Amino acid sequence: MATAIPRNAASTSVAPASAAVANKPAPAAGRGALTVTMAVIAFLFFYAVAFPKGGIKIAEIPLTFGYIFTTALALIALLRAGGLSLPLDRLLVFVPCLLLGVWSAFVVVSNGAVSIGFTMAYFVSVLYLPLFGLLFFSSLILDEHIQLIEKTLLWAIRFVVVYGIFLFFYRQFTGSWIEIPYLTVNADDLGQLDDKFINRGGVFKLISTYNNGNILGVCMAILAPLYLKLENRRYLQWAFYAAMFLTLSRTVWIAAVMIIFLRSLSKGVRPLGVIYMLGGLLLTGFIIGGLLSFLGVDLAFVFDSNLGGRLYLFDTLNDVRIFPDERVAPLPEIVYLGVLNYFGIPGLLLFLAHLLVPSLLLMAEGTRVLSLSKASACLQGLLMYAIIACADAAFSFIPVMMFFWTVVGLGFWYAHRRASPVRSVREAVG
Repeated sequence: MATAIPRNAASTSVAPASAAVANKPAPAAGRGALTVTMAVIAFLFFYAVAFPKGGIKIAEIPLTFGYIFTTALALIALLRAGGLSLPLDRLLVFVPCLLLGVWSAFVVVSNGAVSIGFTMAYFVSVLYLPLFGLLFFSSLILDEHIQLIEKTLLWAIRFVVVYGIFLFFYRQFTGSWIEIPYLTVNADDLGQLDDKFINRGGVFKLISTYNNGNILGVCMAILAPLYLKLENRRYLQWAFYAAMFLTLSRTVWIAAVMIIFLRSLSKGVRPLGVIYMLGGLLLTGFIIGGLLSFLGVDLAFVFDSNLGGRLYLFDTLNDVRIFPDERVAPLPEIVYLGVLNYFGIPGLLLFLAHLLVPSLLLMAEGTRVLSLSKASACLQGLLMYAIIACADAAFSFIPVMMFFWTVVGLGFWYAHRRASPVRSVREAVG
């Protein structure tokens, strides 16, 4: 089937970096240098995923080591470039990011901002993190180190899940948290975890090293299809689902149900697959029912007519403007309404393009939503975020958009690799 954007055209560049690296003669100490490079990449990437909140604050602005490490990873990728390389799909994906950044800057300069810290976080999410994801998770690194990246991601998520479950029960039974400054918590947030909106009537959400159940759940929702594709140990897959449900977030519960649907339908509509899907949904219903009983609430908690205190955000629709005159404040949970309120109709359209163009390009290049490929898993994660952002986007919070653009970069690489006539030995035999 022909695609709207042929993959060969989408991956055209002036000088492919991977080819440039491959054609260079290996130095005598090349093997040792490669081992050091791999160790550095694995450490920095693992830290960014497993300990996203470790760091300090300067003037109430969090400086997390994980985000700082992304600059080192991006530099490693740049140093491996043999020449100027501008793949068409990645270039097209960044255009909405750039336009949204320019429009947002114009609005902020005109109207002012309530919080410098959140404003900086917003622009980091809009401009820097797309650059990082599109650069590092590209042929510059992945052609040679895809197995390293996959294994590092796998072990980092395993750690987050297992530690998160342990910490959840530790907090319930001991009444205290395990806090390691500069690693599991920001040094300036030491002793303040209870204030991070994680208390459900005396039961605290599963937060792992992310310090907030909703942020953790949103991040895991983005990564879930790819992680569950990479994870071949069934008990760890169940632990992953358990961690999502123990976030005690209704948005994350919805995401978990969506994951079950997508994973089942990706295998094709077969009688056995339908039975498994129905069984999974029935089990999910029992789990949610048990958690509601544990929390001492009923189904009204799930079907909250006030949308968890977010209903007032829809007042924005009563005064839709092209150019608002309100000072820019931190974006609310329903991020689309927040963008409309602070950045107007042009801002909302650009924001939608910012989130949806990666998925649209992947589909234009032939990646199907319902498929067992890794590219499809990435596409599912991106679309999942666009949907759950209608309820709780956590857009400017660390490390949500880092994961979004990580999956974007991986998705394009998987799509191109799958279409390439030259496959790795692992793909050929697997």
